[in-house]
Amino acid sequence: MFETVAALCERRTDEPRRSQTAATDVSAGAFRLRLDTSHARAYDLPMMQSFVRSALCMVVLTLVCASAQAAAPARKPTIVLISGELEYKSAVTLPVLKTRLEAKLGAKCIYFERKPGTNVNDIPGLEALDTADLAIIYIRRMTLPDEQLAHFKKFAASGKPIIGLRTASHAFQNWKEWDREVLGGNYQNHHNNKLATTVRVLPEAAAHPILAGVAKEFASPGSLYRNSPLPEGSKVLLMGSVEGKPAEPVAWTHSYQGAPVFYTSLGHPQEFGTESFDRLILNAVQWALAQPEPAAAARPTGFRRVGVDDFDKLWQERKLTVLDVRTADEFKDGHIPGAVNLDVLDAGFEKQVTALDKSKTYLVHCAAGRRSANAAEQMKALGFKSVVDLAPGFNGWKAAGKPVEK
Repeated sequence: MFETVAALCERRTDEPRRSQTAATDVSAGAFRLRLDTSHARAYDLPMMQSFVRSALCMVVLTLVCASAQAAAPARKPTIVLISGELEYKSAVTLPVLKTRLEAKLGAKCIYFERKPGTNVNDIPGLEALDTADLAIIYIRRMTLPDEQLAHFKKFAASGKPIIGLRTASHAFQNWKEWDREVLGGNYQNHHNNKLATTVRVLPEAAAHPILAGVAKEFASPGSLYRNSPLPEGSKVLLMGSVEGKPAEPVAWTHSYQGAPVFYTSLGHPQEFGTESFDRLILNAVQWALAQPEPAAAARPTGFRRVGVDDFDKLWQERKLTVLDVRTADEFKDGHIPGAVNLDVLDAGFEKQVTALDKSKTYLVHCAAGRRSANAAEQMKALGFKSVVDLAPGFNGWKAAGKPVEK
């Protein structure tokens, strides 16, 4: 078809144009151009040739792009598994988990472990976290060098999912906030090793996808960790109990700066290979990778937009300074308790904000998110390291029933 049309476009005639209004049909298969001679006078043959060629190019380009899109394979997720403990044989069990995830999910899995030695605090290769889609962490009481710990902090701030196993609750001696803030836990040691642990699905969580195929009740060979009470926002999936002691949360989900987090205190070496534990971990990986990527992940580290719950958590738990960048009149009508009013539309805003400590993290909001986004960009340009912007603004804060003062 294309060759015939091109040939028609190249055809020239020396015949004089006819004066009558008879139509000239130019056709090639399904492609037909009808040229009324009363209008055709406005065009010359080269112009029509260019038009037809352009149309054909668009058709071909559309077909090629559609074909390429259909043929493009989905990108395989990259999962990093990190062993950094010497008590529960994670250097043996995590490589087995790695192989299973590769076989079940087709994922690209990368495994790292700490260098041998009880006093060695070194995990080579952590740069892989910078391009990972998910991190599975099984570390215990390590004091990592600042440059290595920075990779974990950067990943946690990126908005990408994290899974913590057993001793991950007390992974870092030089980042104690990790357990509560990132994992949503509250580790306080564990019960006696000789007490048998029974794990049960929390009835109200039974429909959660992480629990699909997990037995409603099963035994755990490991000691029961004490984690009660969990911080607000952690959603318990499994509870564990030992004789004569209150039940404790054993598995839960959490959100850190918009990133999905799953933690379980299970992970004894004898649990790997059991039906319920293997299903639990595989389900957790699939759940974590399926969660929508938060807006924070697309923004530079330290500059992110979050929802009301994450904003509230940072304000309540980390006691960060809130900058209300609305007008003074808006501020007087109601504001977050303790907030500082700096009107971003005021001519003196830059001078006022420059006087703040640029190394600290600030929580910023306006009424609906537009002005605060502008303020955050200005602060970034001025050299601030970390700004958290409330996406729905003060309107969203009030609608969620959060504290307001006048």
